[in-house]
Amino acid sequence: MSSWSRVIPPLLVLLLASAGPLTPSDARAEEARRIIDDEAYENAADKLTAGLSKEEKLVNYSVLARTVPLIRPGIALAPAAVRALPPEELAAMLRHSTVAMGLRYQEPRSRKWRFMIGATAFAVAPEILCTSLHVMTIDPSMMREAQAVAVTEDGGVYPVTGIISASSSADTCLIRVPGLNLPALPLRPGVRQGEQVSCMSHPDGFTYMFTSGQVARISRDRLDPKLDPSLHVEVTAEYCPGSSGGAITDAAGNVVAQVSSINNYDGFTSRDGKAVTGIVSARTCTAAEEILAITMAGTNILAQAPKPSPTPRPKRHSPKNPGNR
Repeated sequence: MSSWSRVIPPLLVLLLASAGPLTPSDARAEEARRIIDDEAYENAADKLTAGLSKEEKLVNYSVLARTVPLIRPGIALAPAAVRALPPEELAAMLRHSTVAMGLRYQEPRSRKWRFMIGATAFAVAPEILCTSLHVMTIDPSMMREAQAVAVTEDGGVYPVTGIISASSSADTCLIRVPGLNLPALPLRPGVRQGEQVSCMSHPDGFTYMFTSGQVARISRDRLDPKLDPSLHVEVTAEYCPGSSGGAITDAAGNVVAQVSSINNYDGFTSRDGKAVTGIVSARTCTAAEEILAITMAGTNILAQAPKPSPTPRPKRHSPKNPGNR
C-alpha cells in the first residue's frame, strides 16, 4: 500500500495540537464531542487524492461503467441488531461505518480537475460500500470525467475501483474499495410508517451530520418512466444534496433505507383557487429491500449499470478552398 493510501493521523489531533496543549481528560472530552473542521477535512482529502492521481491509483467513471460484472457475487451481510442505542451512541456507531465520497472531476469546458466532498456511502461488508447510483454516474453539465474516493472519519482516503452491482430503478449500487474495512451496517427490510429513524450524511459538505425524524410514508414510485417501480421510503429526517447514499437507520443501527433525492414544492393552488405559498419537502429514500436485492448473487442487468461519459467525437474540419489561399 502506498503512502498516499494510508490513513492519515486523525484530523482532530491536528486541530487540538494547533490550539495548544490539552490535558488527557480534555482530549477525551473533545474526542467524545467529535468537533469537526470541514475545511481542514476536505483540504487534507484533496491533497491525498491528488497524490493518488499522480500514482495512477484512481479509476475513471467511464472505466467503472464498462467493467460492471455480468454476474454479481452474493455478499455476506452483517446480522440485524436488536438493541436500541441512545442517540449519542447511535451517532458514533454510524460515524464509524460512514464515509464521505470525495469526487475528483474534470470540468467540461476548461478540463481543469476539481475536488469536492460530494456524497455519502456506508459499509455493508469488508471493502464494499453502498451508495446512490447517481453518485457514480457522470453529470455532463458539471463534469467531463470523474473519479471517486472514500474518505473515512479520521481522514483516510481510499480509491473506488469497481462497481459490483447496480440498480437504476432504485438508484443504488455497491462499490468496491480495496483496503477499507469498516464496521458493516446491517440491512433491515420491513420498516413501517411512523418508525423513528436517523440519518448520517454530509449535506452540502457539512460532514458527519446526524439528524432524526420518522418514516412519513412508504411508496412504489418510478424514478424513470421507462423503468419498473421500486420501493421507496419518505422520511422527515433532514438532509440535502451531499447526503445522497447516506444510511437511514432504526434505533439499533439497522439500515432501513438510503438517501436518494429531495423534492421541494414551493407553491400550489388550493381547491378554492387561491395561491398558497410555502415550501414542502419530500425526502425520498431507497428502501432496504432494493439494496438487499443487489447483494444477492445473480445477473447484473447491464442496462441498469451507470452509463459511461460520452467519448468526444473527433472534430472534422471542412477542406479549405484552395482559391482562398
